[in-house]
Amino acid sequence: MSPNNQFGQSGRSWYSIEADLEVGCGGDVHWTSPMNFSASYFAGDDVAFVAREAFIKHIGDNVTHRYGLHPSVLRYEADVLDFACRLLNAPHSAHATVTTGGSESLFLAMKAAREQARQSRPEIADPEILLTHTSYPVFNKAAHALGLNVRQVTSSVEYRADLAALEAAITDNTIMMVGGAPPFPYGIVDPLEQMSQLAQRHGIWLHVDACIGGFVLPFAEALGRPVPTFDFRLPACQSISVDFHKYGYAMRGCSAVILRDRELAEYQTFCSGTWPAGDYSSENMSGSRNAGPVASAWAVISYLGHDGLRDRMAKILAAVDRLTESINQIPGLYVHGQPQGVHFSFGSDELDMIAIGDALMSRGWMMNLQTEPESLLLMLSAQHDSEVVDRYAAELGEVTAAVQQGRLGRQQNDEAYGIY
Repeated sequence: MSPNNQFGQSGRSWYSIEADLEVGCGGDVHWTSPMNFSASYFAGDDVAFVAREAFIKHIGDNVTHRYGLHPSVLRYEADVLDFACRLLNAPHSAHATVTTGGSESLFLAMKAAREQARQSRPEIADPEILLTHTSYPVFNKAAHALGLNVRQVTSSVEYRADLAALEAAITDNTIMMVGGAPPFPYGIVDPLEQMSQLAQRHGIWLHVDACIGGFVLPFAEALGRPVPTFDFRLPACQSISVDFHKYGYAMRGCSAVILRDRELAEYQTFCSGTWPAGDYSSENMSGSRNAGPVASAWAVISYLGHDGLRDRMAKILAAVDRLTESINQIPGLYVHGQPQGVHFSFGSDELDMIAIGDALMSRGWMMNLQTEPESLLLMLSAQHDSEVVDRYAAELGEVTAAVQQGRLGRQQNDEAYGIY
């Protein structure tokens, strides 16, 4: 057997490998960079240290063995899930599961909804899930894997879910509807109270995707900011997905799916009695997984506490206010709607936003591009203090003026904006 082109027949020293890693990282944008307005989720060097050290302490532990080899992991799970349930106003009967990320969380919620429908509504041969215009595409991917048909609304009203279109799309086969708190595009919470009423009228499972907002909106609300009801206070809400590794500041990947009632967990769980090694039962889609992420979630929440999480969020939200106000003052630009959280998009009715994005990225700024409408999306974290946002706003003003005057245009390249 000939050796792989990238790996020699014999091994190398760690020093040589480390040097190659340093070279490889040299072209990367560091996740804590002030110029990174994409998915950073940085809360400060102190929090990053706590998360990293806890992760490393459990880096070789397997969550699957938490009932035997690693009982400490069981404690971490129980504690962080209790915190999340309280944060999102889950009833005492709720049941929650730590997952590897938002994709697994929403997959498990969809599986539970499908299995419940199979039992309670056996007349439905072709179950459907109803998605908004801004629903995360992983819902589509999970529906494909689970054999669910997708009906998706193709419009938004004032950057939120189109209620009339949602109601018109409901059929006798609709078993689940999804709303965002907030969705990734636009950063504005869907009209979840009205969606809950709609779901109640039609007997539909409402899932709230709070992967971004689950550790943002509760603290925004605690700070007295206007936040619509988005959690288990919604009567039709049967499940919520929330990521610890976003604004819970845990190391990736750590998320949770919370079900309104523990009786629903039987629909989420897979069981098999055919294995010679014994009965198999799992609430997760993934099997072996590192215990580091949930240990880091536990450590960060222990370190910051509720008040610390609130205070860190207050600083980020203040930066959002400062930046959105500055953008709205730049001729030709405006922020979409009234964002309630830490991310937002902005565009123009007259200027080429792709050209503006190209120019900003050529200066080293990282952000996300949106296509409907063409716009730029920014997601703020702790490194985006007043100095950084003022610098960004100033450079945005410069490139906007240059585009307006015809001195800058699209670069006509295929580079990706951000790394969401």
